[in-house]
Order: sequence, then C-alpha cells, then structure tokens
Amino acid sequence: MAHRVLSLDGGGAWALLQAIALRDLFGDLPGRQILANFDLAVANSGGSIVLGGLVENMTPSEIIGLFDQPANRQAIFAEISPIENLLSHIPIFPKYSTAGKLVGLTKVFGAGGAQPLSALNGPTWVQSPSGKDVKILIVALDYDAMRARFFRSYGTPHGATADNVPLVQAVHASSDAPIEFFDAPTQWNGYRFWDGAMAGLNNPLLAGVIDLMSDGVAASDIVALSIGTGTVKLVPPQAAPPASAQLAQQRTKSSTLSDLNKAAGCITDDPPDMATFAVHVILASARGADPTLPGPVVRLSPVVRPILIGGTWVVPPHLDAAQFQALTQLGMDAVEQDQVELIAALGASWLADGVRNQPIRMNSDDLSSSLGEELYSAAKARWKTL
Repeated sequence: MAHRVLSLDGGGAWALLQAIALRDLFGDLPGRQILANFDLAVANSGGSIVLGGLVENMTPSEIIGLFDQPANRQAIFAEISPIENLLSHIPIFPKYSTAGKLVGLTKVFGAGGAQPLSALNGPTWVQSPSGKDVKILIVALDYDAMRARFFRSYGTPHGATADNVPLVQAVHASSDAPIEFFDAPTQWNGYRFWDGAMAGLNNPLLAGVIDLMSDGVAASDIVALSIGTGTVKLVPPQAAPPASAQLAQQRTKSSTLSDLNKAAGCITDDPPDMATFAVHVILASARGADPTLPGPVVRLSPVVRPILIGGTWVVPPHLDAAQFQALTQLGMDAVEQDQVELIAALGASWLADGVRNQPIRMNSDDLSSSLGEELYSAAKARWKTL
C-alpha cells in the first residue's frame, strides 16, 4: 500500500501560497480531513504554521486568514525595541523579537497550541488511508548541539519517542530564522532552537521520507507531494537570447557585509531544491524506474521568473512589470498588506498557469524543466494519479 507524504517548505509569510494550493487541491475542508489523505506530514518554519493550522482543524481559507490579517502578521513578526530597530536596517542585524513571536503564535493557535505532539494519536486523532495514525513531524535545529531536531507525534523503532513538546513550541522552534530576522534562539525544556533551515531542512521532504524509511516503510511504497513557498529565478547572463536588465540576473559586489547577508539567506532559499530531486531519485530507483522521467514525487511551488515567448523574455501572464519586480525583491517577512496581496496575486497567476511551477530539476541556462511539470495544472493532475 502506498504511503503518502505531505511536505511543506519554510518561507515565512510566503507560506500563504501553501494554503492557497491546499484549498485548490482538496477544497476548503477542515484541516484534519485534508491530513487524512496522507500517512505523514512534515513541515518547516512557515510551513509548520500551515501544518499547525491543519492540526488545529482550520480550513485552508482560515489558514490564509492567519497570513492575511494584519494583526496576526504583526503578532508573529513582532518588532524589537526601538533602539534595536535602528540596527535592524543593517542586513545582518535582526528585525523581530523571538519572545514576541511566541506570544503571537500562542494567540493564533489558541488553547489547541498547548496540546503536546504526543497527544496526536489514538481514536480521537486522524487516520491515514492505511488506517493508521497520521504522523506529524516538525523540524528545527538544536542550537547548542548544532544538529537537526525532529519533533514527532509518534515513536520509532530506532528508539525515538513521541515528543511531549506543545504544538505551539514546536512551530515556534521551527520558525525561528536567525541573524537578519529573529533576535534569539527559542527555548523550551532547557533546550534552544533555530529554524530547521539552519539544518539544511528548509525543504523538509527528505527528512520525512528518510524517517518513514527508517521505520521500515519500503521506498518503493512512498509517494510524496512537496509544496513550496516560491522562489525567484532570473535569466542568467549566458542565456540566449539575452534578457533585458529588469529580467536578468545581476551580479552583486562581494564584501564582508553583503556576503554575510547572502550566507544567511541562501540556507533558507535553497534554489537548487536538492531535497525534492534527491527524494525523486531515491524513490524512483527503489521502483526500478528511470529517474530521468516523472515518478513518485510531485513538486508544487511557483517560480518568479520570466518566460520565453517568440524569442523574447517577458513577464509571466497575469502579473505586470511592477508586480514582477516587487516580487523579486520581497523578503520572507512580508508584513505590509500590499505585500501579502502581492503574494496572493502570485498564487492566483500560478494556479492559472501564468507564473510557472517549479520543476523537480531546472535547466540553469534557459530555465526550462529537465524533470517535472512547469505548469501547476499538470503537476496537480499528476498528483491525482498518485
């Protein structure tokens, strides 16, 4: 029997796109009914907020409201003190309060946020298509041990037990992007944590699949739906035909400050999306299938990139030049209402096959797909067959 995995990337407020996709895929059902389509759901950072909403039985529209309502965004991205805020304009200094984020998340999740992950099992919990408890996995980095930390709702044959960490604390740990975003590690039960992206798990798909396999699930029985939070890819300088300056990748000057900022950002961006490709190769090979062909992994995530029409690079349909340019500059901490509306516009264009879908593997020179679907509708249709 197939074991279905749902994986939700990190990405701050851009995780709004995941709720938009879930609503389109499954309808505006209560979250636990959506989870019942899967055997395991794994998430990091912004995706852990979406997963927390599903666990709390919120509909996708209600989860969209978590990001769309200014009070919620401002509570989660709680500003630091006015004096510290002066330094936050320098890229390597934090903008937001870790302690304030916990207060905001506690407000968003309400009383349900206090339930431990270990309580998500048994007769009152969601059953998977295989008739077993749906497993919940939220990833973070143990700040002191400098290694990945898996918060599980389930025990494993290799000795891990279900965590008694409250849902809100697991989400808090997983969503604590450091350096230019939050000002301190989260703390719980004597441990300290950073965002799971710092463990290389911004896309947590590989973590979820490996955890299933280590529990004895055959790789040949696993299928996966990986939903991202969007990425930006501009036309490289060597592309033919070349693109206009507004649509082309620009080189930035290397310096200590800019390189520190880039180092802090690349771990959360993960532009090659290695986790999805690695899982595709592992699962396809286990089936004896050709890993150069579409297989048991479907990737859904918009790519803010130009498209080539009639030998000319142009802005994708449904977005104008100003929107496109703004999206290429927009950080994951989209707090202002016009920024959230811009992400929603991106989502609408993506669902309508205007903005292209992120394939599992992309050709760097011309941005075309060498593996996976470039259109959301095609990826959605293939997931339905799995």
